[in-house]
Amino acid sequence: MVTEDYWTPPPEGLKIPAPRAVTAAPDGAIYVLDNVGRVLAFDAQTKPVRQWWMPECSVGKPERILVARDGRLVVADTHYHRVVIFDAAGNVQFMFGEKGEGPGEFIYPVAVAEDDRQNLYVCEYGGNDRVQVFRPDGTYVSEFGKCGAGPGEFQRPSGVVWRDGLLYIADAFNNRIHVFHEDGRPADLPDGAFSADLHYPYDIAAAPQGEFYVVEYGAGRVTKFSSTGRLLGRYGTTGADAGQFETPWGLSVDPAGRVLVADTGNRRLVRLQFAE
Repeated sequence: MVTEDYWTPPPEGLKIPAPRAVTAAPDGAIYVLDNVGRVLAFDAQTKPVRQWWMPECSVGKPERILVARDGRLVVADTHYHRVVIFDAAGNVQFMFGEKGEGPGEFIYPVAVAEDDRQNLYVCEYGGNDRVQVFRPDGTYVSEFGKCGAGPGEFQRPSGVVWRDGLLYIADAFNNRIHVFHEDGRPADLPDGAFSADLHYPYDIAAAPQGEFYVVEYGAGRVTKFSSTGRLLGRYGTTGADAGQFETPWGLSVDPAGRVLVADTGNRRLVRLQFAE
């Protein structure tokens, strides 16, 4: 049995924006990026509590947001080739990155994760598809991966999550979840990845119980995997009714284990409670 509830981003003028990314904080607060360039904060009951604009947004809108261990908000500011760090009130603390293909530069940074030492792992696409590692202050450390379809290669690495020394990366156009050690070595899995007929997996999130949820942009569904890649279940089809999603762009799991989905094409946020 699945319980669903829905809510929409606050309007911007006469427009109802679409959510592109969603993440849950340890206290249950929910942060959302929408397609007009806002960061939206909701409480655990989905009540809006504050919002603010990205520093710039006319060129394009950001695609991922992370609540860091120290409470800062880390945004992959995709079309401005940088990462933006906010405090919890929405004030910019600092930014790092610029357009380029060298160390510390980005084409389109699209996803970010944090390890237990507060290092940041930033995925990018745009022909130089790779993962770069940074210290908490934005200092470049290392990188791994390249554009391609082979083992250890990416085509639009759109989502990433860190758990227990491993990085789980949604390799969207290769239709797989890549798993790496922190230093970029593939995990001990066939081809270093797991898959189950995925169709454009755009984001991945870790559940408190140890499993992983993946949202599939192309299939309009949420897929559940064990930590070793065993398929545990699927939910959803493409559409606008209950139990359906239209080009879902992002997801997260809150502290209670509920799955939050940025149902982008339907201009709504969805919260799913799966019965055990």
